[in-house]
Order: sequence, then C-alpha cells, then structure tokens
Amino acid sequence: MVSDAEIKPGDVIKIHNWHGVVLETHFDESGTLSILKVQTARNLFRGYGPEYIDVRLDREAVMPASSVALQEEIETHRRMLEGAVRRMLAGVKSAETAGSSQLLAASVEM
Repeated sequence: MVSDAEIKPGDVIKIHNWHGVVLETHFDESGTLSILKVQTARNLFRGYGPEYIDVRLDREAVMPASSVALQEEIETHRRMLEGAVRRMLAGVKSAETAGSSQLLAASVEM
C-alpha cells in the first residue's frame, strides 16, 4: 500500500485483482486515509457505479497501478463482453433458423 499522502483523486490503483480510478479520498480524525471512492473497470462493465473502499480493513489490498494496466483490464473486459454478445446473438440466429425450419416443415406437411 502506498502512504496516505500518495493516494489522491485521479490516481489509478489496483484493489486485489481489479484496477480503478480514485474519485475521492476520505481521512479519519487522526488524518489517516480511511475511505476511497473508486470506479473500477470491473464494475463499469457490470453496470455498477463507484464504490467506497474502507482501506483500514486491508491496507495491503490497495496498491498504486499504471494507466496502462487499467487500459489492459478495460480491453480484457471489452473482449469478454463482445464475445458474450456474439454468443448470445448466435443463439438467437440458431433459434430463428430452427424456428424457420420447423415452420417450413409444418407447411410442407399440410
């Protein structure tokens, strides 16, 4: 974990396995960093907004990261999302094709 003074809004951090951007920092009465408001790439692709992280629970979980690492994670999520959409649409096309074949077969039997 970086020192309290080193984390500021706009910084890219890694929280466990996820990268995000610090939007807000909050300090306790003694001036120790306690809460971060972070938008993670993971939550962005899940349709979730920023989350608050209590860094006092596990200071080692939050590490500085590069914008390159954040961009790599974003690209990974994009690829995963695009693959999922292709698979979903392929299922629709398969169902439509199967439905058309069934309609054709039914009309031939009449």
